[in-house]
Amino acid sequence: MKRKIISILLTVLTLNVYSQTDLESLLFQKINEYRVEKGLNTLKWDDATYKSTQVHTEYMVKNDKLCHTENSKTPSFTDRIRLFSDKNYIAGYENVNKVYYTDNSIDKISDKILSSWKRSKGHNSAMLGKRCTIGAVSCGDISESEDGYTFNFKYSTLVLWVKPN
Repeated sequence: MKRKIISILLTVLTLNVYSQTDLESLLFQKINEYRVEKGLNTLKWDDATYKSTQVHTEYMVKNDKLCHTENSKTPSFTDRIRLFSDKNYIAGYENVNKVYYTDNSIDKISDKILSSWKRSKGHNSAMLGKRCTIGAVSCGDISESEDGYTFNFKYSTLVLWVKPN
């Protein structure tokens, strides 16, 4: 029962999102559920942070390169947060990944993304940043062909950070 109430609450809290895809919304909800399971606060969705994650996800898709830095005017995630969100950024984390998928179910894709971050010690630690209060996640698609076969991948960027008082 407690888990159901938390899920409903998390869904309501994420309804104020701005042009988020269903996958991104579900993934963000699952990240918050995971944080609650670990005794942490939920992250508040932030549209400006979302824009910073979109810029980076689009960069990775365009270059088909999994990375934390860009060859651009915003090379690091802290540069992107400061540009789009908050000039007084204190501390935060960025998780990126690229997962292969065969099933277009957003539930399965979000589980795959979240699972990959949980299995990585550094990414898991970042997702569970105790002081973090703000966050956003974005996803982008790329298909690669080889020997007549098409492979579908999903790039993702999660940014969570501490909002100054």
